Amino acid sequence: MDANIALINQFFEMEQKMVAEQLADKFDRNLRRIQHIFEASGLIIVNPAGEAYSESRTDYEASIVGSPGPNLKITKVIKPIIYQNDSQGRQLLQKGIVIAEQV
Repeated sequence: MDANIALINQFFEMEQKMVAEQLADKFDRNLRRIQHIFEASGLIIVNPAGEAYSESRTDYEASIVGSPGPNLKITKVIKPIIYQNDSQGRQLLQKGIVIAEQV
């Protein structure tokens, strides 16, 4: 399973770089196909970018940029949240690593 997590992290990093370089549209079909392969294997990749930050969530670890406050949002995802769906239900394989800040 560690190889799958490493592969997903590399895929996620490549996808983020493509978005930053405005190349994601050119590779959208390929990226979706790869993501579908992961999902067919029971792996769920969650990118919480843009979500409101919550201290009570246990599926990611956050670094807060600037002053903490009530209206923090996740502005960057370093590593995605990865779950495994199997006969025992949904299990957390990797906590996400995110950056949250006031917006």
